[in-house]
Parts: sequence; structure tokens; C-alpha cells
Amino acid sequence: MSASLPGPRTPEDAPPLPGPVLQRVHIPLLARALGSYSAADPVWFRVDTVRAFFPGLYLVVDAQGRIVWLGMAAGFLGVTGRIVQHRTEPWKRRVFDRVFVAEAREEITRPALEAAEGWAADALNLRTWMPYRTWPASTNWGALVSSRS
Repeated sequence: MSASLPGPRTPEDAPPLPGPVLQRVHIPLLARALGSYSAADPVWFRVDTVRAFFPGLYLVVDAQGRIVWLGMAAGFLGVTGRIVQHRTEPWKRRVFDRVFVAEAREEITRPALEAAEGWAADALNLRTWMPYRTWPASTNWGALVSSRS
């Protein structure tokens, strides 16, 4: 007879611990991370009403204003498409409240977008606050986000 041991808790069971409370000074860091590819100042949406059909960076907070996710989006549906994908996970549907979006110019390259996400994670100190998450490296960030085609 074999006994089944319980596995690790899944994201559906318990959301991971949140990061720091989002401060007003954090928001411009999203646009700064995009360098010369930044297309506009960051804007915010309720997570269920986001309309951002462009590439960019996004920062999600819970109802208490704590950072719970930092990500990047590219492709046809942009940030809106990524948020829709995230909301298929029960814990994210429960926890995600508002999303701050920094629009990138359409010509941003994938390596530049990844480096921007990594730089933003570093600037927000999320690697320390949220060690269970991983973000791309910010290696060559300056060169990648300063050279627009």
C-alpha cells in the first residue's frame, strides 16, 4: 500500500507573500527602466479594466497597495493580454487589484524589454523582497534601452 504525501502548496491555495507597499517614487521607475523606448508616463488601471494594447512593463498591487507582481508584455494584446492570462489563476484573481503600466514603443526588442524588467526589479529591490520570484538579468540594460532602431 502506498501513501501519498502532500506536495507543496500551489499558488491556487495560498498567494505568495507580497512585496513592499508601492510608493509614489516607485512609479516613474517603470518608465525610466524602458529608457529611450518609453512612450509615456505610467498610468494605472483597475486590474479588471486594463486597456493597454501595447508592449511595456506593468506593476500589480493588491488592495493594500503592496507590490505583488512585476512583469513585461509584448505581442498582439500587450499588457492587457498578459493581465488576462494572469487572471486565469485563482490567487491572482483574488489578489490583483490595480496595475501600473509603462508603455514601450512598438520597436522595443525582446532583450531590451527583458533588461528593463530586470532593471525595474533591481530598482524596486524586489529580488530581496520577493525572493520566490525571478526576473531577467539587467545586464547591458543601459546599452539595450538607449539604442533605438
